[in-house]
Amino acid sequence: MECNILLVDDEKYIHKLLPRFLARSEKHTFTMHSAMGGEAGVEMYSKLVSENQKPDLVLMDLRMPVVDGVEATKRIIKTDPEANIYLFTAYAKTDVERDALEAGAKGTINKIADWHRSVEEIVNIQQSSLIGT
Repeated sequence: MECNILLVDDEKYIHKLLPRFLARSEKHTFTMHSAMGGEAGVEMYSKLVSENQKPDLVLMDLRMPVVDGVEATKRIIKTDPEANIYLFTAYAKTDVERDALEAGAKGTINKIADWHRSVEEIVNIQQSSLIGT
């Protein structure tokens, strides 16, 4: 299975660690696109769509300066209501998570969980998306 992922996060180490853990998956191939913050994420999403590389999955942090994950989710959903956005955050079970889910995010992957478990959740989300199409 191949998966085109857009990671929107303002923490550099997340952009370094997640691709390393995803690369360990033996049955799956991941193409990672990175955006350092919400505004860059909205711009990158539009760019990828225009280049016929629409992300299969957007992993969206919630707490970012300038444009947070809630606002970035709203902007992406406004241009593409079918965008497959999942929150990738340590702020699960909070009001800000609820706001992002109401804005159109489809679920949450808890950033503070084990990285192997995060990869497993990403793979499961992608496989579920493929079955649903």
